[in-house]
Amino acid sequence: MGTISSGQGHETSFAQLVTQWLDVPFDSVVYVAHDTARVAAGGGSHSGRSMKLAATIIGEATDDIIDKGRRIASLLFETGEIDIEFDRGRYRVAGTDREVGLFEVAAAAAMRKDLPADLQGPLAGISDQTLPVASFPYGAQICEVEVDPDTGEVAIVRYAAVDDVGRAVNPLILHGQTHGGIAQGVGQALLENCYYEPQSGQLLAASFMDYAMPRADTLPFLTTALSEVPAPSNRLGVRSGGEGGTTPALAAVINAIVDALAELGVSHIEMPATPERVWRAIRAAHSAAGR
Repeated sequence: MGTISSGQGHETSFAQLVTQWLDVPFDSVVYVAHDTARVAAGGGSHSGRSMKLAATIIGEATDDIIDKGRRIASLLFETGEIDIEFDRGRYRVAGTDREVGLFEVAAAAAMRKDLPADLQGPLAGISDQTLPVASFPYGAQICEVEVDPDTGEVAIVRYAAVDDVGRAVNPLILHGQTHGGIAQGVGQALLENCYYEPQSGQLLAASFMDYAMPRADTLPFLTTALSEVPAPSNRLGVRSGGEGGTTPALAAVINAIVDALAELGVSHIEMPATPERVWRAIRAAHSAAGR
């Protein structure tokens, strides 16, 4: 594949697609990513696109392999191509017990010189596709916070999310992506601020000594669930799963803080909602009420 994983587990989930469509053992699949000597075209892993595109191009490539293997098997059995069935990784002459495995067909393609020229060599399929039709995911997140009015400190006490991912190829990986996305969104909402000195333009958040990121104790145990409503725009009905955690987290956290402080007169908080910024918002609301 001409794209690189940034932690989504492509080497697992992409291999699962191959095992599903070719009916071969998972351990027999070797995944090679972003090797420009082997794949000239590719793209970044972004915008919730990897699985949707992978499902399409892996599906078409495996279709080509199956079709080419069927032609080879028909020659090996000296029968018509229409009589060859492919099931559970094996080619079989319909209505008989004559069969041969996919790897045996691949070996014949590689070694036998009596096959037609277009059937000799690696039993391979190549697909390079552009999919202009999107598959929009859906979801909802709920965040409950507690705010200390004396210090402005915000504690997230409960967090729940549900995401419609179309079809979940690997639910464990998707839950992990959701958890990581929520953590990233919470970090942006509460802590992360890339700050430059106005007078000089000097970056004052150039290291993790100055740029705060979420830690394990920033978050409670996250409750996440997957909804599977297949999208009509791609082979597997996949919807994006990688960004479902991040996008709603910003609004969920900030709206929870504003809701908690509404009785104090606070109606808006800028990100990041640091303790100092929350404390100043509370003081400003008190001053406005006093006037």
